[in-house]
Amino acid sequence: MSAMTKAMGLAKKAGAAVAAGLAGWGAFSYRIMNKPIPTEDEAREHGRTLMRKVGLEEYYGTWEEEWLPLEGRRLALYHFRSREGDPVVVFVPGTGIYALVYVELLCKLSRHGFNVVGFDPRGHGMSSGKRGVYILSELVEDTLAVVDHAISVYGDRVAVSGSSQGGMVAFYAAAAEPRLKAAVCHNVIAPDEPDNERMTRWPAFYGPLLRFSKAPVVQSLMSTPLGKMMVPVSAYLDLKREPCLRFPDLHRFFKEDLLAVNWVSLSALASLGATPMKVRVEEIKTPVMVIHSGGDNIFPEDYVRRVYDRLTCEKEFLYLPGKPHLVTIDYVDEIVPPMADWLKKVMG
Repeated sequence: MSAMTKAMGLAKKAGAAVAAGLAGWGAFSYRIMNKPIPTEDEAREHGRTLMRKVGLEEYYGTWEEEWLPLEGRRLALYHFRSREGDPVVVFVPGTGIYALVYVELLCKLSRHGFNVVGFDPRGHGMSSGKRGVYILSELVEDTLAVVDHAISVYGDRVAVSGSSQGGMVAFYAAAAEPRLKAAVCHNVIAPDEPDNERMTRWPAFYGPLLRFSKAPVVQSLMSTPLGKMMVPVSAYLDLKREPCLRFPDLHRFFKEDLLAVNWVSLSALASLGATPMKVRVEEIKTPVMVIHSGGDNIFPEDYVRRVYDRLTCEKEFLYLPGKPHLVTIDYVDEIVPPMADWLKKVMG
């Protein structure tokens, strides 16, 4: 047998192995993204059990549920009502989780004189959509749809807020929606910064990938079935490094919770560093508060401060020294009072 024949045989076997691997990955991804959404009764019982388990039982049932119908889909909304005429804050949850994980924050903010509307973005929580399949611009689109609805219900004094990935989405919304009176962002990202890979688990690995993801050919591929291939959240976020008082084993919570999303699409991952903002950071007019915790293992402080320093709008930096990433879950009483005071000042 000639060397050429051997090489061709090896290449054929390798090709077959790759094809089989892709087929298996595709089948697994299909099963993950089509995980059934719980019924409303199942979700309510799960919420009651979870809040009892983590010491938040007093907040169970402090919200009103609503479905927001949109074209071909619907979003799950949770209204924490204050008084008629009070301003409204639309809240965006973080990667893979859902609004009611932040129930203490949302409830206490409403007690400070704000109507609060938390929601589950598409593919998350109780909202429709393939589980974990999205791109960043779609999360911004969902947020602005909820802002529209909030204005129709509560009036035009509306702000947006979010935590972690939700903070990024809120920042993008502030750049896109001039009707917003304020934005409170726990964590921010700017797509034109040169080192966005620092927010990932392995920056040396993801740096070239994030730069590559901006190429038009890659963006086109992400709209094909390849973009719906699923990767675990732990592939780019080291959840085991994130201390959390409410959820001590965060990795296990993501893996076992009825509503959490533990896998996301390649399109979601590729969009995080490649989605342009409506305007550059320097051109944002909406007042912005940035929340940052000194012990954050995901968003480096020097990066967040660099983006904050680029803002030319009215702004505020709320710093919690030594606190970990999940401050909006564990340290609500250190966030809500200054957040509420600032919002009242800028919203009138």
